Amino acid sequence: MYYESGVKYFWISFFTSLIVSAIVCFLIIAFLSPYISQKKAKVDVPNLKGMKEDQAFVVLRNKGLLLFVSEKKEDPNYEDGVVLDQEPLPGFSIEEGSLVKVTINVKLKTEILEEVIPDVRGQQLMTAKNKIEEAGYIVGKIEFKESDTYTKDCVINTTPAPGTKSTKGTVVNIIVSTAIVEITVPDLRRKSISSARSSLEKRGLKLGNIRYTTNIEFAFDIIISQQPPSGAKVNSGSSVDIVVNREGTY
Repeated sequence: MYYESGVKYFWISFFTSLIVSAIVCFLIIAFLSPYISQKKAKVDVPNLKGMKEDQAFVVLRNKGLLLFVSEKKEDPNYEDGVVLDQEPLPGFSIEEGSLVKVTINVKLKTEILEEVIPDVRGQQLMTAKNKIEEAGYIVGKIEFKESDTYTKDCVINTTPAPGTKSTKGTVVNIIVSTAIVEITVPDLRRKSISSARSSLEKRGLKLGNIRYTTNIEFAFDIIISQQPPSGAKVNSGSSVDIVVNREGTY
C-alpha cells in the first residue's frame, strides 16, 4: 500500500511540473517573442561636417545615434571645434544606437615669448649676435652703414627694433657701423667739370661750388684749383669746390 501511494504521488508531481513548464513557455512565447524577433530600425547618417561638436551630438541624438570623437587634428581652413570628417559617411543607413566616429578640428596655440628683442646697440657684432640667438631669435641679414655715433663694427640698430615683443624664431636683422670712412681727395686740376664729377662720385664724394675765372696762363675750360686740396682726408659724402678757367670775364 505504501509503495502504491508513493508511485501515485510521483506521477502527480511529474504531471504538475509539466503543466507549469508548459504555462511558463507559453507566457515567454506570447509576451517576449515580439521583442526578441523585432529588428532595430535603420536611420540615415546625417552630414556632420562643419558642425560644432555639441551641435553634431544633438543632431545624432535626435536620430537615435551616438557621437564618438575618434581623432583630433588641426586644419587652418576650419574653425576650432568643428567636425572635419566622419565615419560612416553621410547618407549611409545604420541601426539605431550605432556609433558615428568623427574627427574634430583643434587649433594649436602659438607660443608667445614674454621676453623682448634684446637691446644690443653699441655692442660688438659677435657679442650682439650671440645675445640675440640666446634670446630665441634668428640672426638674419647684417647690413653695414656709416655712423658718427658708433665706432666701427658696433651695432647701430636692429629690425625689429630693440624692445619689440615677438614669437620665438623671429628673424632679426642687424645694422652695423663702419664708422665714418675717410677718403683721400683726388687731384682735379687740369680736368673738365664732367671728368671731375665722375672722379669724385667714384670715391663717394660730391662736386661742390663751381667758380669761374680767367687766366691766360692756363688752358680754358679746365679746373685750375680746388678746395679741399688733393691728398686731403675728408669724410665720405663730402663736397669739393672747384675753380674753372674760362675765357672772358665772370
